[in-house]
Formats: sequence, C-alpha cells, structure tokens
Amino acid sequence: MTAKKKYKDFESALTRLEEITERLESGEAPLEESLALYSEGVEIAGFCTSKLAEAEKKITILKEQGTKLVEVPLDDEEEEKEDEA
Repeated sequence: MTAKKKYKDFESALTRLEEITERLESGEAPLEESLALYSEGVEIAGFCTSKLAEAEKKITILKEQGTKLVEVPLDDEEEEKEDEA
C-alpha cells in the first residue's frame, strides 16, 4: 500500500513521519525494522512534498495595485521579485 492510500491528508502523514524519525533516532530499532521504517519515511516524505507543491499552486497573494486589490498567483509574485533583483 502506498503512502497516498495510507494518508488522506498532509497532517496525518507528517505525524507518522515524525514517529518514524523518533524511532530511528532512538537507535533502538533492529536493522530490519530500521530499513522498513526508512523506506516508509521516504515514501511519506514524497507524499508530503507533493501535497506541499499542490498547496503552493493554490496560494494567491493579495497585492495592492492602485485603489483596488488584485489576486496574484504565487508564481507571478516570485517572477516579479526575480525581475526586480
């Protein structure tokens, strides 16, 4: 079963990733368990990365232009900052 099927949302995936990290950092897990946890962690990290990328695409920034507010997609705001530099 893939991480996408196990975790319906970013928060539950992140919680599990934190649990895995704590277990691995404790040094108490046997080698086989550590390998399985590491593999699961990599899968969850990929899931979290894709969820963050999806969220980033949805973010818009309200930017004041004259007397009105205009929604500017995040990508457009980043391009403007690059042009100014």
